[in-house]
Amino acid sequence: MDKDHKSKIRRYYDDSQMLYRLFWMNKRNLAMHYGLWDVDTKNLHEALINENEYIGRDLDVQKNDIVLDAGCGVGGTSIWMTEKYGAKVVGINIVEKQVNLANKYAKGRKADNLVSFVLGDYCKTQFPDSSFDKIFAVESVCHTGDKEAFVMELYRLLKPGGKFCIYDYFVNKLNNEVDKRNYETFCNGWAMSNLAKKNVFEQYLSRNKFNNIRFADMTSKALKSSKRIRNESSAWLWVDKTLNVFKIVSDENVISTKASVVQYDLFKDGACYYGSFYAEKPKS
Repeated sequence: MDKDHKSKIRRYYDDSQMLYRLFWMNKRNLAMHYGLWDVDTKNLHEALINENEYIGRDLDVQKNDIVLDAGCGVGGTSIWMTEKYGAKVVGINIVEKQVNLANKYAKGRKADNLVSFVLGDYCKTQFPDSSFDKIFAVESVCHTGDKEAFVMELYRLLKPGGKFCIYDYFVNKLNNEVDKRNYETFCNGWAMSNLAKKNVFEQYLSRNKFNNIRFADMTSKALKSSKRIRNESSAWLWVDKTLNVFKIVSDENVISTKASVVQYDLFKDGACYYGSFYAEKPKS
């Protein structure tokens, strides 16, 4: 990940962290992901915790596991995982403010004996080979342009027999100029280099020796959150535009809010989808 793009990611999260706190996460879930809505899901908090549950089940997390959260945000899923399973979890993130917040939250929850957060690039970490039993990434791999570099590092870091899952955005088919413009706005506004195609990401996993590769289209479970983001951002966009005239918020803030508006149409119309991959490193 080049320095300019890393700087763009840091600016995006530095600028938007307050909005996440005001309109999305709460002190219990500390979640920045979309969340997944099942038929019995009652509210956003439950949807956010549901996604954690899906990840825990995918990886079959056990008490003695050492787990890496690749692109950990402010640590919500990592803290939840160590509280639920008693596993040791390490989160890595290039955004220093978020790393500091994550460690603060872990200490406040008295989880810092099992969970910790470090500053670093998940495509090029300082961890030794075969450091982790399980690795997960939630809406973070979208930020890197070199997704195969992430997969290669993932393979290096997993122990033989280790398990991996990712929950993220994928591009399907941009059918017209509106789709193309919305896709560019989405990626640019949320500091994402590009979105992977399902078959391309699957090729990265297979040619880097992963097996038992599975994909699940989770768009229907994420669409309610996507619509909520669209609705709240549509209401907020005029505020951003007005404040931008007086140089109170940046051009990047406005673009970010526009991205939050257009993402719903991309998912609703099938140009993009929300999906999960699961894969395993061979035991030998």
